[in-house]
Amino acid sequence: PVDTHIYMLSLASPAASGFAPLRGPALLLTELSTVGFDARAYRAKMQKLSAPLRAAARTADRLAATVCMSDTARKALWKPGAVAPSYLDGTLAGDAGFDPLTLTALASKSLPDLLTGGWPSQSQRELIMARMTPTERRAAVAKMREAEIRHARLAMLAAAGWPLSELLQGGRAPSVLNGGLGDGPVPFFLVLAAGAAAYVEYLSEEAANQASGLGPAAPRLAGDFGFDPLGVMAEEGAYRRKELSANELFNGRLAMLAITGFAAQEFLWGTPVVEQTPFFFGR
Repeated sequence: PVDTHIYMLSLASPAASGFAPLRGPALLLTELSTVGFDARAYRAKMQKLSAPLRAAARTADRLAATVCMSDTARKALWKPGAVAPSYLDGTLAGDAGFDPLTLTALASKSLPDLLTGGWPSQSQRELIMARMTPTERRAAVAKMREAEIRHARLAMLAAAGWPLSELLQGGRAPSVLNGGLGDGPVPFFLVLAAGAAAYVEYLSEEAANQASGLGPAAPRLAGDFGFDPLGVMAEEGAYRRKELSANELFNGRLAMLAITGFAAQEFLWGTPVVEQTPFFFGR
């Protein structure tokens, strides 16, 4: 033991200090052999020694994220000169390469987690996408597309129903900002609409589960609940189906902007939109 102490002390001496890679470990071993083992001090020393390695790992992650976002770069359609992220490769209908905030990474986050402070920063969202496997990225994009189509369809119904209700009954349409959601038959209608939507989704999930139990099935398109009573999609080819799906999304995105404008206008001016823009409604 005495020889070991002398050897460690010689490594930590000024003569050995010129060789930087050995100096830190030698000092740590000298302290351990002289004063005994201290778990807290040991952890602190190891964290200090491993700090350069952790910094290098973070840099490698950032580089991997950059490579991941640019390895299959294509032009984004929503902004001149913009580059679409690699996970938006144009295979989906209506894909304009629009995800400047990398919100697709939030598909793996639960709503309670996001509401309680689990919202990742932009750099963290990029790292989340970079660490995903190709299968996980496709699943995340499909989940966000499913949510977009649901909101688009709901917004199209609302964009038609909002001014129609004001034309028929007068006054402002019931909404969160306008109030009136608890008046008259509105609560009953809301419960009925939520139940109908849940039932349609239940039928779709059951059909998908039965198909998967029978063997390999074609991947389900986002928003496809099998609702086509007129057989419009059934009579078209793959290219035309994608075009029709894109048209639905374009109209839905416009409706989401419109319904947001309705709510903002009525909240700020306090009058129905049919009175603010009478030329749109034959007045």
